[in-house]
Amino acid sequence: MIMFAFLRGTVAATAVNRIILDVNGIGFDVQVSDSALRRLKRGQEASLLTYCHIREDSFQIFGFLSEEEKALFVECLDINGVGPKAALGILSVLSVTAFAMAIQEHDVAAVTRAPGVGKKLAQRIILEMKNRMGQHPELNELLGAPDSIKTAGEGDDVYEALISLGCTPVEAKKAATYARESMGEDATDEDLVRAALRSLAKASHVKR
Repeated sequence: MIMFAFLRGTVAATAVNRIILDVNGIGFDVQVSDSALRRLKRGQEASLLTYCHIREDSFQIFGFLSEEEKALFVECLDINGVGPKAALGILSVLSVTAFAMAIQEHDVAAVTRAPGVGKKLAQRIILEMKNRMGQHPELNELLGAPDSIKTAGEGDDVYEALISLGCTPVEAKKAATYARESMGEDATDEDLVRAALRSLAKASHVKR
């Protein structure tokens, strides 16, 4: 069985949720999360940790920019009903820190932002992750404790913008925090506000 621990090369092309990584003249089709894709540019040298998903009719390579992202991806795959596509979708909308917050706060709406993850599956993911955290120190270390998670609040530009748009302090704090964690440090305040508003709209839809 062919397995790759990591791949290092040049980003030859990018597309939706995937890149072509040129490794010594061989182009590897690597599926990545939206957050990883935003940090990978054509012509850039990149090193990706990899997970190989092998079936009789397919061979897929998934790439990650950090050990934490890969570990969370693998943990999600162990949950019944979560395949590689859904696991990658979770990483596309939630950073490891934002996912940890969603688990600790039982935030079903946050997890359902991932493509292909409905309310029932999101509830299962949260419950199983919480149960595992009590049994596996490694997972507990990965997802962290609530006190270790930085949240947006007064003085944060995105938080203040959401308040001015009529959000409650609780809504603004949660949405701004998720936006910053999922979009990364390079995102503009305008992009962060849009992402926060999308998450609030999705949360409102789930509650109906």
